[in-house]
Amino acid sequence: MVVSLISLWVAIATERANRQMVAASSWPLLEVDSSNVDDQGRSVLLFEVSNAGVGPAKVRSFEVFYKGKPYRSAVSLIRACCAPAFERPTPTGDEGAIGALITGGEAGNVIRAGQTHPFIKYSLGTQNGKLWHAINTARNENITYRICYCSVFDECWINAPAGRDQLDPTPVDKCPVPPVPYTE
Repeated sequence: MVVSLISLWVAIATERANRQMVAASSWPLLEVDSSNVDDQGRSVLLFEVSNAGVGPAKVRSFEVFYKGKPYRSAVSLIRACCAPAFERPTPTGDEGAIGALITGGEAGNVIRAGQTHPFIKYSLGTQNGKLWHAINTARNENITYRICYCSVFDECWINAPAGRDQLDPTPVDKCPVPPVPYTE
């Protein structure tokens, strides 16, 4: 009887440890960041989500804020922060002058470990310098994010970084549906 109880205790402890090891080896960590230079050294505003964890992340919701107010798109964000009359540039083959704007949504994506997914990419052109620099200033001072994501085991977290600390996302049972999700 004693041997059976010890065996049961060992089995339960081993199962718990195995569960923790599997969860740790599949843990995603999504980080939102921005920069003003791409990999080739060109002046490009990049807003992107990166998975610095070891497992894939299912993005359930994503929000982008300017001075605490949420925005649905890059165009509405740019209008609020920097240029009320801003219109999305139409590709004309002259993106060197007007700057190319490429946008995308995040919710519904699966981001693999080590993968980076841009959601705004805006290049500096010869005619958009003032706006480009205004957005660059806003990205460092007033643009913030909240992202909710889950592991393949449906363990979920919200990452709403204060300053640059994104290492401790908040665990949640389920990702909330935001009233104003960022969609593109």
